[in-house]
Parts: sequence; structure tokens; C-alpha cells
Amino acid sequence: MGLSNISDLRKKEIVEAFYKTAIKEGLESTSIAKIAKSLDIPPSLIVHYYKSKDELVNALINHCLELYLKIFEKTYDSAIDSSQMLPSLINRMFSKDWNDLFDDGVYYSAYAMVFREPKFREKFSKIHKILRLKLSELLKECNETGMIKCINPDQTANQIFFLLDGTYFYINMLETYKEQNEHLESSKKLAYSILGL
Repeated sequence: MGLSNISDLRKKEIVEAFYKTAIKEGLESTSIAKIAKSLDIPPSLIVHYYKSKDELVNALINHCLELYLKIFEKTYDSAIDSSQMLPSLINRMFSKDWNDLFDDGVYYSAYAMVFREPKFREKFSKIHKILRLKLSELLKECNETGMIKCINPDQTANQIFFLLDGTYFYINMLETYKEQNEHLESSKKLAYSILGL
């Protein structure tokens, strides 16, 4: 294994430890020292790869994007034919699979940083643009096969994500899994309605 591969693995390990520590401690309270302690390594090793906590947050946001993109990959991998891809993706997006990909407390703490740091705003903007683009591309494919009739796939992809973001924000206010699941199911039906499925 080359040095660059070892370096990439170490960086990934550090980001994952940062994420796990942030879940337990809160993003604001997570320090390089706490991450190092969780890995049983000296803090200087973390600083070798990430010069500051801001660099770590940037890497964490990239990690978040990779996790969400895996839902798209799983959909393409598991669908037997193209007619199954869109319903399969919508089912995954409006399910606990999507919500459980990334801890909400860590996500919203990182998101709050967009109001103070333009570089974090750019990162979050990138996540949302990439996810919307992926959905829009699938909608265009489904349009071409006649599976759906979507006049503006880009706008429709935006509408689905508006619904998705609002749904997950709201279900955090609900007390029981039953209420959360009912609201998810209701939102999924609305997504199907938007898509004409």
C-alpha cells in the first residue's frame, strides 16, 4: 500500500472519529484533543493531516455528501430495470435509511456555521446542488422512457428536496417513531404525487 493510500485511510479514520465524537459531545464541544483521545493517538498527528478544526469540519461535510450519494448508488445497483429506479430512490429518500445516514445534531450544528463562514456555505451549497443534479438526471431519464411526464426536471428535483428537507426538519420535533413514520409516509405520498407516480 502506497503512502498516499495510508494517508487517505488515516484522514478518513480521523474524520470518522471526529463525527463519532461530535455525536457524543456535540460539534461545538468536540476538540482535536478529544478526537485524538478517542483514537489513542497524539493530537499532533491529527494536526499533521488537518491544521484546524475548520479543516476537519470541511472534511466532515464532504463525508456527509459521500454518505448521501451512497443512497443513489444503492438505488442504481439494486434496481433490476430503470422503471424501478425512481420509486426505489423516493422510497429510500423518505425513509429512516436517509435520515439515519448522518446524525441530525451534527448536521444542523455544521449547517449553523454557514451563517458565519462563507466556506461552509459553499460546502453545503455543493452538497445540495450535487444531490439535486443526481435526482434531476434520473428524472430526465424517466421522462425519456415515458415513465413520467415532467416538464421541468430541475425544478421538480428542487421541489422534491424542498419537501425532503422540510420533512426531516419537522420529524425531529415529533415525539414518537409512529408519528415520525406517519409523517414520512405522508411526505413520500406527496413526492409521488409531484412526480405523477
